[in-house]
Amino acid sequence: MDKHLKAEIVATVNQAMMEAHETYNEKWLTDEQLCDHIGVFTKRWLKDHGHLLPRTRAEWSDEKGVGHNTSWVYPLHRVQRMLADGEIKRLRIINS
Repeated sequence: MDKHLKAEIVATVNQAMMEAHETYNEKWLTDEQLCDHIGVFTKRWLKDHGHLLPRTRAEWSDEKGVGHNTSWVYPLHRVQRMLADGEIKRLRIINS
């Protein structure tokens, strides 16, 4: 096996492991919990710029058709990867 093929195999395995970890072992945190885990974020920063991070929330309609939703939650492992690989440095605010 040559070095190029070995590097490709290692990269593929690493990518698959990262995706599996972020899919099956992900921990979803509230803004307060994320601030506790990652000190660079404050509740104020998340309020103003949290839309730049990956996040989701549950949304539903009640029997009268009125929409409701929960607060935002953030994927801890994915945000940690963004910090580790420098993706966090490329966040951009786009005014629409």
